[in-house]
Amino acid sequence: MADHFGLWGYGQWVRATSGETVWWYEGCIRYADSVVIDSKWKAARAFHVIVGIGGLLFFFLSAFSACIGFNEKVGRPHVFVGVCLLLLSLFSGLTLLILDSNLCKSNVLLGQLMNDILFNDQCELSTGANCFISATVFWFAAALCSLKASRSKSEVVEKEDGLDEPLINEDQI
Repeated sequence: MADHFGLWGYGQWVRATSGETVWWYEGCIRYADSVVIDSKWKAARAFHVIVGIGGLLFFFLSAFSACIGFNEKVGRPHVFVGVCLLLLSLFSGLTLLILDSNLCKSNVLLGQLMNDILFNDQCELSTGANCFISATVFWFAAALCSLKASRSKSEVVEKEDGLDEPLINEDQI
C-alpha cells in the first residue's frame, strides 16, 4: 500500500510474514511509465530541480565569494544576490504546483491499493511540502535581508597616498 506521494516517487509499505511473525517494510518507489504525468507535475519537477541546483550554486558562491573577488566583479553584489534569492523563493513556491496536478486529482495508484484501507481522496501537505513552504519563506527572508543590505550606505575606503604605487619601480630593476 502507498500512503505518501512525491514528485519523483511514492512511499510504499510492504507486509512480509513468516508463520505468525509479521514485518512491515517501507520503501520509496519511482512511478511506473503507465502513470500519466501532466504539465503541472512536470513543471513542479522542473522547479524542484532549478531550486536544488540554484540553491547549491548560491551556497558555493556565498561560501567562496571572498576567495573569488565577487564583490569587485559585480557592481552591487547585494542586489544581484537579492534578485537570485527572490527567484529561488518563487521557484520553491511554484514546486507546490504538484498539489493541482494528476498526482492529487486523478491518482491511479490509489485505485490499485488494498480495498480494506480508506484514504483521503485529496492531497494533504506532508513533510516534504512543509519543508518546501519553509524553504520558500527562508529564501524570501534572505532576499529581503540582502536587498536591505544593498540600500545601506556602502563605505568607501579611501586610498592613502603612496599605497597605490608598486614596491619596486621599473627604474630600480
